[in-house]
Amino acid sequence: MRQSRLQLLLALLAIAGGFQRAQASGHFIYGAISWARPDPSTYDVTFTIKSAWVKSYEGFARGTNFSEPVFLTGFKTPTFTIYNDTTNRSTYLEIKVKSMMEPGEQYGDWIEGTSEVKNTYDGPGTYVATFSGCCVADANGQVDFLLETTVELDKAEPAFSPSLMVLPVVYFSPGGSVTIPALHPRGLLDAGTYRWEIPTARTIPGFNVDSMGIVRAAGNVQHGTYHLYVEVSLLHYEGDDCTGGCLTGATSSVFFTVVILSPGLSPTLTTEDADSDYSSSPDKILIFRTGFPLHIDLNIHRTHANSTLLLRTSSLLPRPLSVSFDQPAGVVSLGWDKPCVGEAVEAVYCITVMELPHTLNVSSQMCLRIRVLEDEAPAFKELQWLDGEAGPVPGEPLTWIMGRERSFSVNVEDEADMDKVLSLDLSPDTPLPAGADLLPTQFMGNTAHRVLKWLPLQTAGGGSYELCFITSDTPGVTYESCRLGARTASQCYAVRVLACRYAVRPQESMSDVAARFNTDWVQLWALNPDITSPDSQLGYRPDLHARGAVVNTGHLYTAGSGDSVAAVAYKFGMTVKYLVNLNANFRGMRDKDPLQEGSEVCILPNSCLRD
Repeated sequence: MRQSRLQLLLALLAIAGGFQRAQASGHFIYGAISWARPDPSTYDVTFTIKSAWVKSYEGFARGTNFSEPVFLTGFKTPTFTIYNDTTNRSTYLEIKVKSMMEPGEQYGDWIEGTSEVKNTYDGPGTYVATFSGCCVADANGQVDFLLETTVELDKAEPAFSPSLMVLPVVYFSPGGSVTIPALHPRGLLDAGTYRWEIPTARTIPGFNVDSMGIVRAAGNVQHGTYHLYVEVSLLHYEGDDCTGGCLTGATSSVFFTVVILSPGLSPTLTTEDADSDYSSSPDKILIFRTGFPLHIDLNIHRTHANSTLLLRTSSLLPRPLSVSFDQPAGVVSLGWDKPCVGEAVEAVYCITVMELPHTLNVSSQMCLRIRVLEDEAPAFKELQWLDGEAGPVPGEPLTWIMGRERSFSVNVEDEADMDKVLSLDLSPDTPLPAGADLLPTQFMGNTAHRVLKWLPLQTAGGGSYELCFITSDTPGVTYESCRLGARTASQCYAVRVLACRYAVRPQESMSDVAARFNTDWVQLWALNPDITSPDSQLGYRPDLHARGAVVNTGHLYTAGSGDSVAAVAYKFGMTVKYLVNLNANFRGMRDKDPLQEGSEVCILPNSCLRD
């Protein structure tokens, strides 16, 4: 059934030449169809059909009173059809007019509106619904139009098909592009991943759509008017064979008009503090946080100083988000006083601008993708060693060596630019290692950092620690009803000091180092066979034994089954106290506590004390 309907659309491959409307051609300019399932436990579905028509369309019932809903009638009355397994349901549409295009655009007056149709299905399954009729504006002869959406009711999810945002008529030059944003019908965040495609039966030479929804025209596309049909499918990633995304069966479609103009002067649109959503399109993505005002200024740059600006927009915006236009200044402003906690939403605002009376001076479509995210606590960023070394590998402990001072910086950032970091402290239940120094926090608006310095003593070898930090942002003050209290986050870092390894300090000799570990230089020399002149001051030598060089201060013994602190001390002729001084991780253990099999123990054997 689906294939037979697609075959009816081969006539849409025809395009019209030139910019003037062909006589008695048609009045349909644009359509988009999608659906949502408000309650996944039922089979109730609401369809949304957007359409745009030349205002003089003879099929509008109720005359020209567009302040009230109008019915579509007339030649080949546009019809919405729901296909069930056994019965089909067709209905004519009532349009709630959303906006009107004023004279001056090449299409003359036209209106855009929305229709809703509700249907209850008998049970699970995959169904198709269509919106069809006649006739396409600027097509050669009486060309029908048809849009489809596929409804997937085999499981609770998905509960919607993508809502598509694109202006009814878009303009660009050969080689240009336009984006078709897709999102959840109610603006839910992270609702899904989508796939855009132009079905084979609807392909128009010179146009293609990529994986990010960007429709591009080839550089050799002729000037004129084209009618494009794009389907957008919701993907899922369940199963090993869906790593790249598999179709869910939920699809939406859009039919819109493209006018290819000669390159020339046209108004441009810019906005500050926005990153490019797509590298090769003029679209932008803007991130805001609940609890803080949302404000966007979209600046329009005229090509003629005294021209009048005519706006055309398509949007899915939450009600509190307002739009205003300053004609003399050429600024479109979007604002939301204070989105509160729980009002996170994704919105799209698409706009094109025409300068009058210069009717061919028209901008490309720009879409602002606005994401209002829930305000969160400051986030911990990657640690930074301050000695120039690369940051620690994520998941690996921070490593020190006895005798060498190292410093690292703990960094936090609040993703809400208008928020401030209020605190960054060591957790109350986290003691600092002996000799470590935590410097005061440096605050810089929505960021902060704190430096920890530590020179581990000779008794710190083998020690393991956990340093936990906690950070918070400012509590709700201006927007108390929206932000209750501060948001906090914590992060813990594992720290260890290498056993049996010591970094030589300036002017230290072999005897100096040996004295630190209660041994003699002969035994220390035996632990470091690469040292050829034990009587030299290690801190003065220009080779690898110079200042900062690392020497062995003991042997590493691998604990076996049944080993305990006392057993290892006895085995190697050491006192328990001396063994603990070489292995800080033994502090707090009882003499007969078993050691973890396979763990490393720093030892300095003394055969004279061995029975």
